[in-house]
Amino acid sequence: MAAARLTRSETDRKIGGVAGGIAAYFGIDPTLVRVGFVVAVVMGWGILAYVVLWIALPKGAPATPAMRIAEERFARGEITAEELAQIRLDLERPA
Repeated sequence: MAAARLTRSETDRKIGGVAGGIAAYFGIDPTLVRVGFVVAVVMGWGILAYVVLWIALPKGAPATPAMRIAEERFARGEITAEELAQIRLDLERPA
């Protein structure tokens, strides 16, 4: 299996996908990363950090239609985080 790579998210994005990409890389909730950026903005360096990461991080691969559907089902509460993780593993596994 390929090593995880820090990229901007193409599916979990509000502005540039930076917070979604960081959250996916570290396996945490994107809302926590976004709150961290808001705190950093208040401290004075958050906007600069976000813009630098937006420029420096490459775009992530777009999600497959199956993964996009699974993420939407998770967002609606139809499947659990464990089921979403298992779907993600199944889709990443080579045929």
